Amino acid sequence: MSSKIKANVIGAGIGYHHAKSYKKVEDVELSAIADIDEARARKVADELGIPNVYTDYKEMLKKEKPDVVSVGLPNFLHKKVTIDAIKAGANVLCEKPMAMNAQEAEEMVEEAAKSKKILMIGFCHRFRADSKLLKEIINKGHLGEIYHAQAFALRRRGIPGLGGWFTTKSKSGGGGMIDIGVHILDLTMWEMGFPKPVSVSGAAYMKFGHKKDYTYVSMWGNKVEGGTYDVDDFACGFIRFDNDATISLEVSWAANLNNEGFYSIILGDKAGAKLDAYEDLKIYTEQYGKIVDIFPKYAKEDNWINQISHFVDCVKNNKKPISPGEHGLVVQKVLDAIYLSSETKKEVRIK
Repeated sequence: MSSKIKANVIGAGIGYHHAKSYKKVEDVELSAIADIDEARARKVADELGIPNVYTDYKEMLKKEKPDVVSVGLPNFLHKKVTIDAIKAGANVLCEKPMAMNAQEAEEMVEEAAKSKKILMIGFCHRFRADSKLLKEIINKGHLGEIYHAQAFALRRRGIPGLGGWFTTKSKSGGGGMIDIGVHILDLTMWEMGFPKPVSVSGAAYMKFGHKKDYTYVSMWGNKVEGGTYDVDDFACGFIRFDNDATISLEVSWAANLNNEGFYSIILGDKAGAKLDAYEDLKIYTEQYGKIVDIFPKYAKEDNWINQISHFVDCVKNNKKPISPGEHGLVVQKVLDAIYLSSETKKEVRIK
């Protein structure tokens, strides 16, 4: 492979963050962006100096022949577009959630393996400075045995694009749990060493988005008047792992609560930690016979740039990414199990 990595982006929504990051990484040529909304794609291209705009991603893949492609599309398109890009010879960074369900995710992993291409999943919170620091602290044994974690992705009001694809189950696969729950679930599992999940109990609720008197506050996308809302706005789960560790998980797009946030509380037998997207990392432990809180100092970093830099490095040097498709598949199995458990009102075993 030449010293310059040729990159393309499919999707000018969340794909904007990918494109912006590619432009800041050395040895990358961002040659094109594709979106069915040409005006949106051209706006991003003009801002970032991307030379080529396409409305047909297949045409882009054929003409540009990129080394790497970022897929930032609605969930129901992830599998098809990712597989098309891999078959066209590209390594792929696919946005979360990996797919609509584990079956689709497995097909993506299989295609990447067959084609000998890298498939990385956009679990961008793994690339925060505090997340990386805590991972190092845990790997060095400073928290001891990790036996339980509490994971929260909670919004009081924040349903994205109400009435659009986000809130239409046939296009999104689910609501808050698959949209933002996927991030905090993955991050927490990764910090814990990514143990193998064996069983899940879950519940999902639809209490707000379908009501006409819901006080709508969007976090992403535009409201579609008269559109569909048939997904969860609150969901929870309890996950058991093969090493006897557990996670309790709560996620909301909308709920009458006062403790909004995106954070994990990780419990070890030597120390615990709170990893919070909006607060500094905290370590809870004992020293000198006293209970002690530790606040590590670290420089803030751009996790989007970190993520793209890592992806490019993996492609250039043929390395396995820290967020591979195989991890996305495992997370997808847990999400599927939460929804199935909610439907059946029973614990679900994961194979």
